Amino acid sequence: MDIIGFKSFADRTIMDFPEGLCAVVGPNGCGKSNVVDAVRWALGEQSARQLRGQSMEDVIFNGADGRKPAGLAEVNVVFENDGSVTAEPYAGLSEIMVTRRLYRNGDSEYRINKMPCRLKDIQQVLMDTGLGNRAYAIIEQGRVAAFIEAKPIERRLWVEEAAGITRFKNQKKVSLRKMEGTRDNLARLQDILAEVSTQMERLKRQAKKAQVHKTLREEIRALDLNVSSFEYRHYNQEISQVRAEADAAGTSLELANQRLAALETDLETARLELLEAEEEIRDSGARRLEAQGAIQKAENELILLGREAENLKRQSQRLEEERVELKAGLVTNQNELNRARRVLAEAEGRSRQSDLAVGEASQEVARCQEALNASEEAVDLAKAELVDAMSRLSQIKNRQGDLERRRQDLERRRLQQQEQRRQMMEQELESGQNLEQVRGEVESLRMAQEEAAQGLAQARARLKELGEELSALRREETEATRRRHQLDASVSALALSLESHQWAGAGVRKLLKAHQAGELPVALKGVVAEKLNVEPGREDLVEGVLGPDLQAVIVQSGREALALAAWSGEKGLGRLRVVALDDLASQGCETPSGAQALSGVARPQAGYESLAHLLAGAGWCPDLEAAWNSGRSLAPGQVVVSPGGQRLDRPGLGTVGQGQGGDASILARRNELQGKRAQLAQAQEAEQAAAAKRRAAEAAMAQAEQERDMLGEEQQLRQQELAQRERDLARAEQESQGAQRRLQALDFENEETESEFEHLSREMATLDEQGGQLQGRDQELEAELEQARAMLQEARQALEEARHLEGEAKLAAASLGSQTQQAQREAQRLQQEMDRASARVLALGRELEQAQAQLKSCEERRGHEQEGLGGLYSELDRQETGLKRAQEVLGHAQGRTAQLEGELKRARVELKQAESAGQELAWKLRELELKREQVAEQVMERCRVEMAAHYQEHLPEGAFDLEGGKRKLEKLRKRLNNLGPVNLEAISEHAALAERHEFLTTQKADLEASLEDLRAAIRKINKTTRGRFLETLELVNQRLDGVFKVLFGGGKAELALEDGTDPLDAGLHLMVELPGKKLKNLDALSGGEKAMSAVAVLFALFLIRPAPFCILDEVDAPLDEANNGRFLDLLQQLSRRSQILMITHSRASMELVNTIYGVTMEHKGVSKLLRVSLEQGESLAA
Repeated sequence: MDIIGFKSFADRTIMDFPEGLCAVVGPNGCGKSNVVDAVRWALGEQSARQLRGQSMEDVIFNGADGRKPAGLAEVNVVFENDGSVTAEPYAGLSEIMVTRRLYRNGDSEYRINKMPCRLKDIQQVLMDTGLGNRAYAIIEQGRVAAFIEAKPIERRLWVEEAAGITRFKNQKKVSLRKMEGTRDNLARLQDILAEVSTQMERLKRQAKKAQVHKTLREEIRALDLNVSSFEYRHYNQEISQVRAEADAAGTSLELANQRLAALETDLETARLELLEAEEEIRDSGARRLEAQGAIQKAENELILLGREAENLKRQSQRLEEERVELKAGLVTNQNELNRARRVLAEAEGRSRQSDLAVGEASQEVARCQEALNASEEAVDLAKAELVDAMSRLSQIKNRQGDLERRRQDLERRRLQQQEQRRQMMEQELESGQNLEQVRGEVESLRMAQEEAAQGLAQARARLKELGEELSALRREETEATRRRHQLDASVSALALSLESHQWAGAGVRKLLKAHQAGELPVALKGVVAEKLNVEPGREDLVEGVLGPDLQAVIVQSGREALALAAWSGEKGLGRLRVVALDDLASQGCETPSGAQALSGVARPQAGYESLAHLLAGAGWCPDLEAAWNSGRSLAPGQVVVSPGGQRLDRPGLGTVGQGQGGDASILARRNELQGKRAQLAQAQEAEQAAAAKRRAAEAAMAQAEQERDMLGEEQQLRQQELAQRERDLARAEQESQGAQRRLQALDFENEETESEFEHLSREMATLDEQGGQLQGRDQELEAELEQARAMLQEARQALEEARHLEGEAKLAAASLGSQTQQAQREAQRLQQEMDRASARVLALGRELEQAQAQLKSCEERRGHEQEGLGGLYSELDRQETGLKRAQEVLGHAQGRTAQLEGELKRARVELKQAESAGQELAWKLRELELKREQVAEQVMERCRVEMAAHYQEHLPEGAFDLEGGKRKLEKLRKRLNNLGPVNLEAISEHAALAERHEFLTTQKADLEASLEDLRAAIRKINKTTRGRFLETLELVNQRLDGVFKVLFGGGKAELALEDGTDPLDAGLHLMVELPGKKLKNLDALSGGEKAMSAVAVLFALFLIRPAPFCILDEVDAPLDEANNGRFLDLLQQLSRRSQILMITHSRASMELVNTIYGVTMEHKGVSKLLRVSLEQGESLAA
């Protein structure tokens, strides 16, 4: 057995049990009995009281001085399987390990061979091995005496365990639970079968009605196709005839169009001639205007040419004057140009002399620059050597500075490392505290998660209750809807019957139909039966008085009545009863003596109050005898009726007996319709109320679902939070471990820092020596550099003087060059002005020649224009003569056009008449086509048949009466409507329901067979358990008698069944007779005698069915030395067959065993186990 965190065993403790006897010893309170509790708990004990605790959490180590509470308790028990375990899949294993684990949040785990399992699986494995948590293999403190004081049914358990019937009893319990479930399922199935049978009867009637409906629909469809196909063919024939007429009209229209086109062509020709004449007139007028314009233009041209000649003369004079002026300016410019060229030659001579002086100065500057460059190279060389020396010295100083800073850094690092170590020690302490806090939070969250789970379970239970309630409300609403549909169908059928006047005679129905069609010469007010309101249940009284008058039609006046009579005679409607409201008058008859007036039974509707005169002089009696007596004194015009419509018209004459029903039932039907409508209104209210309840239940259901979802989300959040905190706990544990690792790393860094500090000190000493040597060389190089810098300064002064002389020479040369350039520019300017003036003189010469040529040309053109002006006047005369001839042609064309327009107008009138006739035929053709299309669309809608392609297939054979077919079709449709609401799905629903009924019947048979199988199994189990139990009891009593005599030195003991009970359920009485004593009951036994008696029973059971091991917790405590010796002798015999673990304080018991486990408490509250093997004589710490 492996114990971890169970009760006082805080640390992992392993116990190896040897064969034979083993003892556990130790002082009181050290935790010896916790070993027994660990075994019982691992084997599935569920009662905390049996484990000496208040709650199951008490089995977890709860902490002690300096020890923290454990987070879980775990016990592993390893068994050697010698074939006792038969449960699969563990039967063939050599070892079986049973594990139980409990966390502080209440979660628990069971495992077999480290695989998760259920408690039930562990119980199945240990069943009938004697190792159950309540079996006789474990006898703890107080249970020995408890066996003596136990109830008879409790003593039975030990014998059942020895008999090996526990597995059968569990199977029986399972079978009984299955039987109960099967009975419940069978009862529900019978209820469903009854409901399905009821539905089948209802659907059977509906299916029959649906079949009639289907037959009528098929007959209607066939007749509808016959009628429609006949009409379609009729329309086809008429369309063909009208289309031929339309074609003839089209031919006439074509001829009229041709004549109209010929006239339009002639008119167009005449109009063209008219247009040509008008065009000629316009052209002649235009040519005349053109000639006039040309004359005017020629005259204007002569004027312009004169003016142009004057302008050209003035322009020639101006150009001559400008040319003379430019020639004078050319002479002046030539003189100035000669003077500028002389000045330019002088400036160029002085510039050449200045350029020579600049060249000599530049050569001197170059020489001085070479001397300066040599001095600078000497300075740079000295400076480079000095810089190199200073650089090396600077590097040494920089390295010394770096080393100093590194030394300071190392010093700071040593201080920081010391501070870090202090902080890390504090962090480690804080991590430990945080770890404990997180552990506490995890435990709290686990408890909160359990509470959320309980709330969710309650919400789910509430949701289940609401679901059942909602199902009941839905069934209630469905029933209310079904009731409303039934009443609605009844109301519709009654209303249809009344509106179709099926209760009236054929003549009245034809009259009412003619009235609806507007064919009557008068206005009908209705029928008498429809205008009387009769008290329910009294309809037969009114029917007995009025009789056929109930079918009398109502008109307003006698004149309308006569007109109606004449019309009905013409139509052959037969005899009709007519009531003229204006001519109705009271006959002055009183109610017969001994009878009640009918005015309280039947009342006319508003506007028909005069119908009350029809009941004047009529009375009623409660029975025929009273009516007959009242009839003896009847006056003319008086009538007496009794229930059933029995009537007395005069003394001694009447109509008796019950009627067979007939047309007058209209009153009962109307009252029935009113009653049904009232019931329908109530049913609608009931349906609405049921729907409201259902909606309220659905709202409650939705709210409950929302609460369930919220609780589910809350539980999920709690689980997530718990998981997060568990991760925090793991992280805190990792941080605590990490802090320790960081401390070790920090110590290693301190050692490295000290080593590096020593290395820096040695390097700094070496650098100090090198720096002293470099400082002497640095001074020598500075003196050499100062001498080179003095030579460099002298060379720079010589270079500056040479550059000054060179600059003055270049400045003089630049001044002379500027004067030369200015003289050149002046000469160029004068030359350009002379060139421009010469060019202008030449241009003025050309312009002058051109102006003189233009003047000559202008004079010539003036002569030509004067000659052409005479010819233009001759052309104007010719155009005026042509205009007069064109006007004469226009008059003749206008007369011809007017004549053709008159003929065209008459032709258009004729064409319009032909078009009108063709349009009428087209409209007629379109109307016929629309009617044909309407027939085709209606057939397609009703029968899904395309008339154009299939109408010939549905034409009636032989002669066919179209109107007769339509009347028959209307009658069939009325019959179909009279069927009322029809469930067209009833046929398929009835078939489906029949199939379901057959399936349910099969299920019922299966359940009944299963129930009988369970009964047979229980009978077999009872037979087996009864036989095994009685057989084992007999063997136990045989062994018990022998063991009892050994322990007590005589006497006898027996386990006896309770009287009058079934051996399967009977308890066991322990019958004990001690040597030399007579006992009335077991309470008279002493404590030792009770213990010895219980031990006798225990040993008897072991001799019959030894358990693999036995644990005895201070069973020998109440025994004296003599009894203890006999007890140990028997115990030593049993140890040859079973492992026995004793918890004892007896030295004699300790001397008997081979191995002793000692339980101590080195630390308060924490048990520790030591093992002593008496055979080997050595002590080992477990």
